[in-house]
Amino acid sequence: MAKMTSKGTRLQKSIASTFTTIAYVRSTNGPGPETQFFDGTDLNSEHLEDGEPTGQSAPGEVSGELFYDPANAQVQSMLDEIDDPATNGKSSWKIIWPNDDETAFTGTVRTVNPKASVGEALLADFTIKLSAMATFPS
Repeated sequence: MAKMTSKGTRLQKSIASTFTTIAYVRSTNGPGPETQFFDGTDLNSEHLEDGEPTGQSAPGEVSGELFYDPANAQVQSMLDEIDDPATNGKSSWKIIWPNDDETAFTGTVRTVNPKASVGEALLADFTIKLSAMATFPS
């Protein structure tokens, strides 16, 4: 198994039909697909919760942190999805890994949460809700 540094990982969004790198991303998490379960515990169950798969999966989300510049065009395109998700939502995204493999997904920006602290840079946490399963490199 290869070990690689995170340096060079890029989050890109399709803006005007061109994949554009979101500037100043510090970290990304996900996509995190998951199997859906229901609690099948009944009065005769053992002491453990009985998690039964529903037969469905959730595509998950991508989250992360970036240096926040409210005038930045890429950040503004993320905020536009929140302002008008019916028009601007369900964008094409991809994470490009340091070895140039890609994880592609479709999703809508759920949150952009700016944060300021004394002695720190202006940052923002973001979350992108996926609308379909991501395509991971094989």
